[in-house]
Amino acid sequence: MDKIFIKIYGTVQGIGYRWFVVEKAKKYNLSGWVKNVEDGTVECAVKGIYKNIEKFIEEIKRQHPFAVIDRMEIRKYQEDIDIEDEFIIKK
Repeated sequence: MDKIFIKIYGTVQGIGYRWFVVEKAKKYNLSGWVKNVEDGTVECAVKGIYKNIEKFIEEIKRQHPFAVIDRMEIRKYQEDIDIEDEFIIKK
């Protein structure tokens, strides 16, 4: 299983984007979390099969009707990190 961290910049808060991310993660059988950050970005940690993570990233980048994604930082977790077996919204 791969573990990926994603930081999303753009218009991604106040538009239901985190709920959208949760639905896409469930569609691809991924686990992890998503949260709003005070700087206006959204962060998420994702665990799953890499080809499913790739499809997930493409969908969260392009398919939300109100999101405007300026850029995404995507990196593999180098350290061992615990990720839940479900996909949740973190506060």
